[in-house]
Amino acid sequence: MRILFAATGEIALPTLEALHGAGLIAAVLTAPDRPGKRGRDLIPTPIKKRALELGLDVITPEHLGSEARRQALSYSPDTLVSFCYGKIFGPKFLALFEATYNIHPSLLPKYRGCAPLRETILSADREGAVSIQQIALGCDEGDIYASLTFPLVGDETEETLSERVSHLASGLALDVLTHPEDHAPVPQKGEVSWSRMTEKSEAELSTEMGVKEIHAKIRAYYPWPKAYLKWNGEPLYLCAVYGSVFEAEECTPSEPRGTVVALEGKKGLKIALKDGYIYVTRLQRPTRKELPADQFVNGNRSVIGAVLQ
Repeated sequence: MRILFAATGEIALPTLEALHGAGLIAAVLTAPDRPGKRGRDLIPTPIKKRALELGLDVITPEHLGSEARRQALSYSPDTLVSFCYGKIFGPKFLALFEATYNIHPSLLPKYRGCAPLRETILSADREGAVSIQQIALGCDEGDIYASLTFPLVGDETEETLSERVSHLASGLALDVLTHPEDHAPVPQKGEVSWSRMTEKSEAELSTEMGVKEIHAKIRAYYPWPKAYLKWNGEPLYLCAVYGSVFEAEECTPSEPRGTVVALEGKKGLKIALKDGYIYVTRLQRPTRKELPADQFVNGNRSVIGAVLQ
């Protein structure tokens, strides 16, 4: 087996390393270098950086046209493995390979699309999943080689859930690709649902939302775009929340919605909502650093008693 490994995001790093360790990767396909935050230097993808460290050849086409096909064919790959690559494979590109595999972090056909981890958190699911499927022309429509589910505790952020999935996916991918005879593809079964890209504007919260919804949004939108309520007309980013969404208690607060009631030890800032209290453990003002709740209050004492909107 000679794999062309197509990936861009950090979530695919353990899989890259596992397949390289097994001697299966012929070359790596990833996105081109992009300008950094300051717009000066070009920054390689995490996959390109690690692949070069491992001594692997890397191709970075802007488009998957004839030149990209020529580059891919020069490595004589027979298998395409994709994980968080970010581009759609057309029929001419797929025709280069005897077998294709896509790694997707949901229990397909649930949460097809580009943001399954975020959707898992927003939906307060009690389990997460990784699926390995054939690559089809339709988005995430391919048959399933294997799936793995795992329990969630209700305090995951998109960042921590991505890290967990990255390691589970590497083990599953290595098993499927080194024992293909044990993993015949089967059609997807069940109701189809979709995940989609998040607009930055969706990170603005409302005190009309309930405790469980805000709990989920704070975690789903971390580290980007970061959920916030407004304080003195500017965003107050809520970067971390205490406890599990599954254990969030509902009640009717006596304080007006949005009131910052108190600082309660390790639980953080206690904020009144329509159906209970949310406890925020890390906060950030625009252009400032994230701070634990106690440090934030030390520098912003007027937040206690304030009414967020």
